[in-house]
Amino acid sequence: MNLNYHHKLFIFLFLLLGATISKATAQDSAVAAPILGVRYFLSENKVPYIDVSTKRKVGRIFEPVKGIPVNIYLGEASDKNLLGKVITGIKGTGRVAIPIALQSTWDSLDEFKIVAVSDSIAGVESLSGDATIKKAILVIDTTSADGVRTVTAQLKEKKGKEWVAVKEIEMKLGIKRMLGNLSVGDAETYTSDSTGVASADFKRDSIAGDEKGNLFLVARVEDNDTYGNLVVEKLVPWGKPTLAEANFWRRTLWSTGNRVPVWLLFIAVSIIVGVWGVIIYLIRQVIKMKKMGKEFVEPKLSV
Repeated sequence: MNLNYHHKLFIFLFLLLGATISKATAQDSAVAAPILGVRYFLSENKVPYIDVSTKRKVGRIFEPVKGIPVNIYLGEASDKNLLGKVITGIKGTGRVAIPIALQSTWDSLDEFKIVAVSDSIAGVESLSGDATIKKAILVIDTTSADGVRTVTAQLKEKKGKEWVAVKEIEMKLGIKRMLGNLSVGDAETYTSDSTGVASADFKRDSIAGDEKGNLFLVARVEDNDTYGNLVVEKLVPWGKPTLAEANFWRRTLWSTGNRVPVWLLFIAVSIIVGVWGVIIYLIRQVIKMKKMGKEFVEPKLSV
């Protein structure tokens, strides 16, 4: 009886495990309907632009959906408010800037709504997305006192004809590098205080700049639900002067012409001379053999 009980328990656990695995596999392979995302960007407080993205959830990851025509509007979806039309690329994204025709409308707004509507194509129904943004600018500055260099940034929101500083805004203060931005201090992000200012001590004194020691400081607000994405830069002489080592006139493996290494040139010339020497030697031997054949006289046999 105990044996029969254990058999039933084993079969029950086996079936339960199979059902769990089957459910997890079905979830991983499930394909959800595409979604349309809208993001607002403002670089250097100049011309703003809108990024749209189309993607769908396949299993547990999101994959881009390319080739989706998307109409982007400032406010309600009407022809007079059309900012532009894009077709999402291989990464599922598209971009459009504020056109000059809508500049006056744009300047008068303190808050605006971006609406994106896609055309329906084969296999994908019409999609829509929107983002409501308050107009703002980002300002970066520097101070120096008692040998301590400080980077400050302030986000200002438009209210009528004035720009009012906004407190408790999370932002990044960094140094522009080739592969990304390096934080100026120990923290990754900094939050503006009651006066709307976020500050960080500059702790990268030994970082390399250009030949004059210049480098770019970067203040960035990323994916804020109210203000979108803003970035601004400032050039400062706080880096270590670095002169790029010029190897153009040196003999290196990647040089060409008369700047190749002597030993490599010697090997190449030796190989060429050796190959052609063998070819010439063989040709001369063939010529000699033909000449000897013509000069050879077959001896007559006496009876």
